[in-house]
Amino acid sequence: MKSLDYFYDHPAEGPGHYPQRFRKFLFTLVRFFFLPFRLKAYGTEHVKPGQAYLLAGNHRSYLDPVFILMALRPRPARFMAKEEFFKFGPVARWATWCNAFPVKRDATDMKVVKRSVMMLKRGELVGIFPEGTRGRGMSEEELMHRTPHEGVAAIARLGKADVIPVRLWGTDRISPADKRFFRFPRITLRFGEPLSFDDERYAELDKENKMKTFTTDVMDAIYALECPRPGGVPELPPKDGSGS
Repeated sequence: MKSLDYFYDHPAEGPGHYPQRFRKFLFTLVRFFFLPFRLKAYGTEHVKPGQAYLLAGNHRSYLDPVFILMALRPRPARFMAKEEFFKFGPVARWATWCNAFPVKRDATDMKVVKRSVMMLKRGELVGIFPEGTRGRGMSEEELMHRTPHEGVAAIARLGKADVIPVRLWGTDRISPADKRFFRFPRITLRFGEPLSFDDERYAELDKENKMKTFTTDVMDAIYALECPRPGGVPELPPKDGSGS
């Protein structure tokens, strides 16, 4: 049986890629069981075929990567997942077969930065949640003031790949902190236009400010995306009764 590193260090798509049979089989099942979520994705045209991108999304649920992967199928995408998921052998292998790879959340993980850069240079899609942990039970204002990780800027810079902002609506309602039962809210997601670390906007900034500014711009771009469904699908119940 191949080591997990084999799957991290070999492409999931393109020349020399490893088989995707397990992922395709699993997502066939996932499509059936996730029908009640009525997933609708917009802006997928921004993810050009055969081009590498760093996908940066807001994070409200453990299922966020699954919805993004379903929206992009059949193209595979790599997603960082907290290393705790990889401490149990079978779970680690299943997650790896679905193109996830481990990251240490409490420190700068240079190994995962290098691995992500390598994946991008091979032309793959890599997913990251700059907020780090889920914003479960947080208000909209709290979410907007979270301090994002600058890893999104470092990976984009070293991997020479554009960042595509992704916003998900409804995933915070799947398992609310104050509810006991699993729910099936309507899920919407939207991909925005790519952001480039080499944009003229950042040309005159020193490295430190360039990293911080780009990271902030990525987060602003995520939360600037508007839900295109009629009536909207706000992430949290609006205080004034209006939509998102």
